[in-house]
Formats: sequence, C-alpha cells, structure tokens
Amino acid sequence: MNATYLAFAAAVALLIASPGPVVALVVADARRRWPLWTILGGVVSAQVLMVAALAMIYLALDLEPVVLEAGQVLGGLYLIWLGCDGLCGGASEAAPPRRRESHYFWRAMAVGLSNPKDILFFLAFLPGFILPAQPFAPQATALIAIWAAIDLSILLAYSLLSRRLSGAGRLQRLLDILPNFFLLGLGLVSCALGLSRLLP
Repeated sequence: MNATYLAFAAAVALLIASPGPVVALVVADARRRWPLWTILGGVVSAQVLMVAALAMIYLALDLEPVVLEAGQVLGGLYLIWLGCDGLCGGASEAAPPRRRESHYFWRAMAVGLSNPKDILFFLAFLPGFILPAQPFAPQATALIAIWAAIDLSILLAYSLLSRRLSGAGRLQRLLDILPNFFLLGLGLVSCALGLSRLLP
C-alpha cells in the first residue's frame, strides 16, 4: 500500500510541476504580492475535480461527452479573456487596483475549474492507484491528501521562484507578459479541441 502511495506521489509531482493555467496565475500574482489566495484557489479547484472523479469511480457513473466538450470551450474562452485582459491592462498597470483577497481565490478557482475535461484525466489516472481489495474511502482520502500536499508545495515553490526572479529588470518585463501569453495560448488550444469535437 505504501508503495502505491509513493508511486502516486511521484506521478503527481511530475504532473503538477508541468506549467498550467494555475501556475501561470501564481507566477503573475507573485510579482506584486504574496499569492496565498491564488494558490489556495488553485489547490481547492483541483480537489473539487478530484473528488468529483473519485465519486464517479465509486458510483461507476458515465459522463455525457457533449457536456465536457462544451465546458472545455467555455473554459477556453475564459482563459482567453484572462490572457487578453492581462496583456491589455498589464503594461499600464504601474499601481494595480487594490482587490479583496477573495478575488484572487475565486479567480484561481474559476481557472482551475475552467477545463472540466480534467475530470476525464482523473478518471483515467486514479483507478491505477486504487486497490479493489481495500476499502475505498480511506484510499480516496489518502490520495486527496497526497495530491493537496504536493499541489500546495509546488505552487509555493513557483511563487517563491517568481518573487526571486522578479527583481531582475529584463525578467520583470518577461514575467509581466509571459503568463498572459500562456493563458491566451491554453485558452485557444482548449477552444480548438472542444470545437473540433463538438462540430462535425
């Protein structure tokens, strides 16, 4: 059982360390402030999708593909909007407007949940680490806790790295625009994939 959890932890670390939209938000926000609420929003969104996938595995439910494809297109549009908003407003943002901390949490939650097809990833990924002979609930709880701990650690590491690099002049400008281009690109890819499956 411990070997299964260690294998899961190693796989999760590799998966989360690869940059995605939540990482892009954390890197962008870390330049101006400590992005605790952005990190928490990203971690909680992953937990919501993971719990949904575990519930579906336990109940052996099937998802209607059209719902996921439409959700992928809507999520892609949201990422495109975030990227464009950052690119249009970022250059002139010498003093960004003060926002409530909850704004950063809910924005990261929305980005994390913007691709419901992640549920399909969890449905494909998680069963390999669930032992049928063992009780389901303790295993699911352990997998959720492992994912949360690794997710939190890696996002904190990205945040610290971004804050350290933001002091350099050229890197500062790069960190100003790169996460927004990344969000824009991910949104375009998400929309294209969703539309290619929705439209005949």
